[in-house]
Amino acid sequence: MSTSSSSESAGPAGPESRGLPETGFTGLEAAIVLIAFVVVAAVFGYVVLTAGILFSEESRAIVHQGIQEAGSSVTLTGAVYGVSNTHEYIDFVIIPVGLTAGSEPIDITTVSVRFIGSTHREIVAQNAPLIDVFPERGKWSVQEQFNGDSDILLEAGEQYVLNISPNVRTDCKPYGTFAVEIKPAGRAALRVEKTVPGSIDRITPLN
Repeated sequence: MSTSSSSESAGPAGPESRGLPETGFTGLEAAIVLIAFVVVAAVFGYVVLTAGILFSEESRAIVHQGIQEAGSSVTLTGAVYGVSNTHEYIDFVIIPVGLTAGSEPIDITTVSVRFIGSTHREIVAQNAPLIDVFPERGKWSVQEQFNGDSDILLEAGEQYVLNISPNVRTDCKPYGTFAVEIKPAGRAALRVEKTVPGSIDRITPLN
């Protein structure tokens, strides 16, 4: 009688009645879910990081391109002066130019020149020949090259002295103002603004 009572009382106290198998299974399942979350988060983080790096590189390239397009690739490398055959007006405008830091070489034959005055503007054509000559009226040339080689590329460390002879010289008289725009193909223009002094000599510095 007592033995039967003991067996019955021991039954409910066994492992199955305490729910140990169910508790172990739930813990394993939670661990799997947690691992899955970690893996998904890692993959997502990698995708976001990769996209961020690519976006950063693309943004940097766009900014660099914008800077190149916004800034001129040629720069003024010395004083600008006028050369005159008379005391009435400037016949030739002498402008020394070079490359800005980090710019690619420029084929000088791709450069266009505009002369802009208060009363007129004109496109100044290239002289033929272009190198080492005084230009004809209404044309421009490379009068001199410093540190240059035998090609027609304006390269780092070189200086080209441009000689620009406008066809219309109304704004080249005393107290006249004008601007010269020097634009390599596909790049921003260098704009040089000058004022003719009250008296004109054979060689006249322009401010």
